[in-house]
Amino acid sequence: MKRLLFCLIIACLWGNIAISATTVPHIMAYDLRVAQSGNDYTFTFFANTQPISGKLLFHTISGESLGEYTIPQPLQSGDNTITIPASALPSSHTTIAWSLQLSAASNPQFGIIYEGEVCTRAYAAINNHPESDYFGYIYLANRKGVGLCHIHAFDYAYQPTFATGNDYITFNSTGRPAIDSEGYIYWPDWGDLKSGITIMNPVDYSEKQFFSGIQNDDNGVWYNSVTNTDLGSSCSGVSIYGSGKNTKLYAMNEDIGEYSQLTKKGFVIYQIGNEDGTISRQWKTAPTQVIAVEDNNTNGNFAIVACSHGAWLCQHTLTNQAGTYALMFYDHQGTRQYASTDATLINGSNGAGIALNREENQLAMVNADGNILIFDITWQGDTPTLSLRTTYTTTFSAIGSIHFDYAGNLITTSGNNFGGSKDDLRLVIYSTPTDSNTIVVPARTSQHIQRSGTGTSHFQLLFPDESTPTKILRNGHLYILHHGQTYTILGF
Repeated sequence: MKRLLFCLIIACLWGNIAISATTVPHIMAYDLRVAQSGNDYTFTFFANTQPISGKLLFHTISGESLGEYTIPQPLQSGDNTITIPASALPSSHTTIAWSLQLSAASNPQFGIIYEGEVCTRAYAAINNHPESDYFGYIYLANRKGVGLCHIHAFDYAYQPTFATGNDYITFNSTGRPAIDSEGYIYWPDWGDLKSGITIMNPVDYSEKQFFSGIQNDDNGVWYNSVTNTDLGSSCSGVSIYGSGKNTKLYAMNEDIGEYSQLTKKGFVIYQIGNEDGTISRQWKTAPTQVIAVEDNNTNGNFAIVACSHGAWLCQHTLTNQAGTYALMFYDHQGTRQYASTDATLINGSNGAGIALNREENQLAMVNADGNILIFDITWQGDTPTLSLRTTYTTTFSAIGSIHFDYAGNLITTSGNNFGGSKDDLRLVIYSTPTDSNTIVVPARTSQHIQRSGTGTSHFQLLFPDESTPTKILRNGHLYILHHGQTYTILGF
């Protein structure tokens, strides 16, 4: 409770936190840990709201269930500690992976669960990677004016943990960021003077430019003068899909350069995952793939969300018609498989905020009125069909970025002015109605339980040479094992 109170105090110092008495967050757990002490194991975690029940789910590394443990004592919003005896753990395996299942009260309404201070043009991203040490962290860019952008970081309790100082001059006009599976934050810059993609280390917030080349501040294009290759340019948004060797960076691309390896107001893809599973965070060649976008707006203000089927694009426009479709989808080959041709369904997008859930079957986007549309998606191959599920009315007129967190809460940057000198976007987090408020969160690999084992395993030895027994010397004892006999191993 002390931690929760501290987080609320800090959040109030940062801005105006608003938690509705009747709006329940989609329940979520972060910072799952386990430690052994004698014959007991102590599990700790942070819950973002009051759980009504919880279970520890044990399984093999490959996901096969090994049983579960129902948590008997009351749980609380904030930090929780659970101690169980070793005898409650599965005895059949020495390495045990585990997850935490929590349930909370249902949420009857759409409502704000957190609201930060007024910024200017703000964009945000959340780390939705359970293996990352920064799982649940939110990163916010606050453009306080052209050429003056600040970066803020919040932990999973929405507690501010980092902010750049007044002398911070890395960016000119930040775009919509993305986070890779190792927790690195990719900040695009839409301004020509400081164009490119700056990658930030989540540990110490050190930075480096993704493009390794020369930047032309007249048009924002980065190029390699040795190979006569265009690398990238000013960018209103990025997205990352995949992990390890399958990691791809998607980037909106505003301009074309002298060497014509880019597309104007389209998007490009960089295969940044390497065969050995590492991720390349420096690029000096042409993009892996270049995709032209039809019906793009003249301002090129797009958000992009990559998925297993391709990429969703949402552009800032207060109309939705041929030439300025607010929502589009392109498959892996660069073919447009969807465009929002029905202006009665989607009347535009004020801010271009868009998000896709983990299952890729639900899409959220802002319309021209600042309200959030929720669509169900069905897929036929890489072709989507959208069906409007509901519309959530907000008190804002514009949303610059939207993300689903791991549990389904909506992380947004919302405000009443967008694209002008009176920008007033701020971090606003919503919960949506749900009757089944349950989440299962996997513990990191580093938190797998390692134990010597107390179970038994029975096996029969079969040797190629049936007449020759096998001799094993173990702890000073000589064991002679014979073909066809059944043996019992203890402590497996």
